[in-house]
Amino acid sequence: MLRFVLAFLLHNSLLGGRLHLFTDGYRSLQDTLLAFFAWHPRVWLVLDWYHVVKKFKEDLSRACRAREIRNRHLVTLVRFLWYGMVTEARRYLDTIPATEVKDPASIERLCKYLERNERSIPCYALRRRLGLRNGSSPVESANNQVTARRQKRNGMSWSKAGSQALTALSVLVCNRCQGIWVREHTVPLRFVDKKAA
Repeated sequence: MLRFVLAFLLHNSLLGGRLHLFTDGYRSLQDTLLAFFAWHPRVWLVLDWYHVVKKFKEDLSRACRAREIRNRHLVTLVRFLWYGMVTEARRYLDTIPATEVKDPASIERLCKYLERNERSIPCYALRRRLGLRNGSSPVESANNQVTARRQKRNGMSWSKAGSQALTALSVLVCNRCQGIWVREHTVPLRFVDKKAA
C-alpha cells in the first residue's frame, strides 16, 4: 500500500513539502511509516486526535476506581493534550492520588504512551484554528465506503484475494476510473474532481 501512496505522491509532485502522516499510536505502524519514508527530510507523524482521546478514556477507565473520578481526570488531561502540553499531562498523571487508582499499571502505560509519542502530539487547537486536519477521519470514511460497508456484514466471510479484488473494484467505481481500467488496464494516479460526481 505504501508503494501506491508513494507513486501517487510522486505523480502529483507532492513530495516537496512536509509529509504529515496520521497514525493511531501503534508502534509497529509508526515504525513501518518512518522506515519507508526515512529518505524524506520532512516527515512528521501526527497522532490522530480521536485515537488519543480514546486511549485515555480506555486506560483511565481501567486505572480509576469510579467513573466520576475517571471523568474528572479525563477532562483535565484532554485539555492539556488538546493544547499539545504533553509534559503537563505527564506531570498530572503523577499527581493522581493513589486512593483514586485501582490499577497503577494503566497510569504507567499512559505515561509511557506520552513519552513515546511526545513528538507526535501537536497543538491540536492551533491546527484547528489554522484549518489543518487533526485526524484521519477522511481516510477512515473512504475505507468504510470502499471496504467495510460492503464487506463487513453479518454472515460474510471473505478470502484475502477476494477482499482485495472487491476493494480495488470499489475504488475504481468511487473514483470514476472503471472505464479507463476496462479500456487501458491502468489506474490514473490523480485527484478525483468531486464536482463532476
